[in-house]
Amino acid sequence: MLQVVLAFCFSASPLTLYFPPCRQLSELVEKIQEIAGEMAIYYRRAYPQIRIACRRILTRCGLYRPRDRTTSILT
Repeated sequence: MLQVVLAFCFSASPLTLYFPPCRQLSELVEKIQEIAGEMAIYYRRAYPQIRIACRRILTRCGLYRPRDRTTSILT
């Protein structure tokens, strides 16, 4: 049992290097929110164009068939 505990402790110790200390965590979260806010502007603009391009590629490959909008979903 001691070997299992020691193996777990030594295998988890390198993971502590990847996580910042608690005092810097708020700065990290603030930067992530700032970057996400900046990316959202470009994502909203690019998303419709990417969706249309993917739809055209899939239609050409025969993997996507647009639904007929004149018929009901239930029929």
